[in-house]
Amino acid sequence: MKNLSLKKIVSASLLGIVVTPVMADIVISQYIEGGSYNKALELYNTGTQSESLGDYKLVRYQNGDASKPKNVSLDNVSLAAGAVYVIAHSSASTELLALAQQTTSSLDFNGDDPIALVRLNDASTVDFFGEYGDVNFAKDVTYNRLNTAPISDGIWNASAWSVFNKDDFTGLGEAPAGDVVPPELFSCSTKTFDPIYDIQGTGSSSPFVPDAEFIGSSVFTSGVITSIVSDLYNGFFIQDAAGDNNPLTSDGVFVFTNNIPAELAIGDEVCLYGTVREYFNATQVSLANNAYEVLSTGNTIVATRLVLDSDSLLHNQLEAYEGMLVTTNDSDLIVSRTFGFDFSSFRNNMVMTYQEPIYKSTHLFEAQTEAEETLSANNLLSTLFIETDKKPENGVVPYFANLNAEDGYIRVGDQISNLEGVINYSYNQYRLVVGDNVSLVKNDFDHSEYDRSIYGPELDQTGNLRVTSFNVLNLFNSPFGGDNNPLNSNRGAKTQEEFELQITKIATALSLIDADIVGLMEIENNGFGSNSAIATLVNTLNNTQPASALPYDYITAGDTVGGDAIAVGLLYRPGVVKPFRRAVKINMPEQHGTDIEATQFDKFQRVSLLQTFKHRKSRQKLSVVVNHFKSKGSACIEDTVAKTSQGNCNAFRVSAAVALGDYLDTNIRGNVLILGDLNAYGKEDPIRVLTDYDPILAQRKILTSEQTTLNGVALNGGSAVEVDQAYGMINVVEHFQGQKAYSYTFNGELGSLDYALVNSKLLNSVVDADDWHINAAESTLFQYSSSRTGDLLKSDNAYSSSDHDPVVIEIKFKKKKHHWPSYWWFK
Repeated sequence: MKNLSLKKIVSASLLGIVVTPVMADIVISQYIEGGSYNKALELYNTGTQSESLGDYKLVRYQNGDASKPKNVSLDNVSLAAGAVYVIAHSSASTELLALAQQTTSSLDFNGDDPIALVRLNDASTVDFFGEYGDVNFAKDVTYNRLNTAPISDGIWNASAWSVFNKDDFTGLGEAPAGDVVPPELFSCSTKTFDPIYDIQGTGSSSPFVPDAEFIGSSVFTSGVITSIVSDLYNGFFIQDAAGDNNPLTSDGVFVFTNNIPAELAIGDEVCLYGTVREYFNATQVSLANNAYEVLSTGNTIVATRLVLDSDSLLHNQLEAYEGMLVTTNDSDLIVSRTFGFDFSSFRNNMVMTYQEPIYKSTHLFEAQTEAEETLSANNLLSTLFIETDKKPENGVVPYFANLNAEDGYIRVGDQISNLEGVINYSYNQYRLVVGDNVSLVKNDFDHSEYDRSIYGPELDQTGNLRVTSFNVLNLFNSPFGGDNNPLNSNRGAKTQEEFELQITKIATALSLIDADIVGLMEIENNGFGSNSAIATLVNTLNNTQPASALPYDYITAGDTVGGDAIAVGLLYRPGVVKPFRRAVKINMPEQHGTDIEATQFDKFQRVSLLQTFKHRKSRQKLSVVVNHFKSKGSACIEDTVAKTSQGNCNAFRVSAAVALGDYLDTNIRGNVLILGDLNAYGKEDPIRVLTDYDPILAQRKILTSEQTTLNGVALNGGSAVEVDQAYGMINVVEHFQGQKAYSYTFNGELGSLDYALVNSKLLNSVVDADDWHINAAESTLFQYSSSRTGDLLKSDNAYSSSDHDPVVIEIKFKKKKHHWPSYWWFK
């Protein structure tokens, strides 16, 4: 029992805060400032009648500063005469939370924050605890009230309180007068309800929340529980069973509560009281503590079909379904990023868009143009994330038990039927939270438009020479008996099992492509001996393809190709082509210097590999240069000044494009083919420089990188300069397949990073070109790595053999005619 003594009531004005003398019935009776988040307040009704706590608020003055009030709302519950009410921090210990009737994260005082109990109707202070000024008056202690006389003058009186040790909860929840009188039970009787669709309204935010505000008015409402979530979100979704038949308003809403009542179940019709909020642009009702009543059980809500069109962005249409139970049936929603790991949320999920996948803006439009910037902004408003409440286990799609690498796959472009869940909005994205009762089968996935091609790339077969580029996703054999690379590091498989799966999948894919020349990227740079990665790949490939197929060999180029752990490489069939002269290693620019903050930068690019081949049947020559430009992953000097839509190191890749173009213009004649991963999308500066950039007509000039060297010599005196020419190459995949050809996907956006660029002479002999979509459209869970894939069974098929699609070119060389001298017949 708490001690009582009599203290007189005083009033005062302090630091500009007007305090009106009030004969209060509600007072602060206990204060707890314990370890970590163990923070709580107890309120006590000293009167003879019930009082509504919704008529009051708590005000915490941060660090004792009277000019920095932080409001803490109180639940609109009735506190009976002689009863106490405990408010605790929502992250407090289990012991403390068990004593609380209300929880809030706003109760984060630290011993130097005075607290006032304020009446809402006249802003009068009715009770006060603490001391103004940055003073630790209540650090790491528990205070129990010695009397019930209100303190409203803002003056600290330590003698009015008894002090207990840190984390001592003695008497918490116990009325000072003796017996505990519990708060009156919540009841919906005699209450007037606000329908859910009125709370949601027709706009992007609730009409119950004032413009530019986050917290709105309190409401009574009711609905049927359609989903209960405790991981991704914390609370439950309710939906009006009848609705208002207005397509512009949602009939559902999310109800937030720190502690989900254990008795609630899907199908319960509940009425409740809470505060309408716009939580990061998601409308929700924040449930007052225990302010709900179950009206009936066993109700059923039929999932609403999403009615969508192409006249408006997806996000603008999904607002009308926020909080509702919906189905994807006949919605024209398709997969834009298949199920896999999402680094933003650090969990596995999937992304859908309307009718077709979305494309990287700089793949379709030149950077910084109005069209590019519009598409970039629209892409953010064109996705629907597919989530589950609980974080999915590794290798498991919770709603698709048949996931497997052979015939239970999910691909970009798939249309999914029978997927049901509730729509919510968080982290700037709409999310369909799939319920535990959804279980899809293979027939629920329509692969028709974007299905696998099991017999290899579907190209024109009339050529006599096929060339491909293949990113082998860090094929390293050094940990498994292979030679070391220059950095003595491993970026690939971590186990023998992973390595065998990786190399088998790559060999399977290459055997189906059936190319005569293969450009490789991300092969381990451990030389060309019998224990090198490239030799091991060739041996595996020759033992994988049919015995009737011509065998492969590989181009050797000294000890290594550059000083990185990975390199480019070339395979070829000696029965179809033969090397003409030796291979040439083309050095790429380096960047050495400091940014505006004097941070040292040393950036490198991988060496390119050039080999001229002679086609045996036609006797035509073909010069193939394989490249792997600097990635977008880490910043270069220019990126410390301003970021662009083209990603990190764009200017550095421009310098690489210029260096490559200059070398080829100066040294190579005849048929030229640029292959490889250029780490730039279709309309980004490096590709434009190599293809059709017009420096005279261009509205935005393309610049090289600064503080850059080539072969140890500073380029342009170390300055960034305008590019004054393009190199006239033709992107043959775009030429044959159009702009929306793709080889890669990132964050749900398609685009190309992998290219076959030909000069005009070679274009005359190319009969077809395409990306073979065995990787970009597939789930990363089927790749060789066992990271985050759990017990999922893998396959040695060609799909997910890398993260980039191979580019395949079909060439038809005409037999070269001999031009005999006019006197040949005399001999």
